[in-house]
Amino acid sequence: MASIALLRTCSRGTQCLLLRVQSKAGVLSHETANKIFTTSSTMGALDYFRARRGPFTPEEKRGSGHLMMASTHWKVERVVAVAMVGIMPACLFVQGPMMDHLLTTFVYLHGHWGMRGVLTDYLVKFVPWIQYLWYVISILGFAGLINFNFNDVGITKAIQMLWSI
Repeated sequence: MASIALLRTCSRGTQCLLLRVQSKAGVLSHETANKIFTTSSTMGALDYFRARRGPFTPEEKRGSGHLMMASTHWKVERVVAVAMVGIMPACLFVQGPMMDHLLTTFVYLHGHWGMRGVLTDYLVKFVPWIQYLWYVISILGFAGLINFNFNDVGITKAIQMLWSI
């Protein structure tokens, strides 16, 4: 946050903190200093990282290629998070394949969406391919947990066995 505030402060034209020049008498004029220290490519890069304030149109909120609006996705995330409050204690008392798959799906969706949010907010601008890598890791991890539920004791029984050690 401090670095963003510093970038915003430094991108305000003649009031820039980093590019302000203390000119000595007769050595460097104000016009020369402005020509030296203002470049359009730097300002364009800073504009890319500057946050844009609303109002946003529904198309901008939805984004390109998304199936649902961001507010709907947020509501689904909240429903999954609140449902986990009931599912986690219930899996201690009700064990079986249905509870294994329910717990696996909800916990993995919650973790996937949370990590995707972190990657989207902080890393995608610098490493654009990281979101595709995260999808591959998520699919392989979810497939591994489903395989564990089908071919082994299941996630709820495994947690119970881990606690009994």
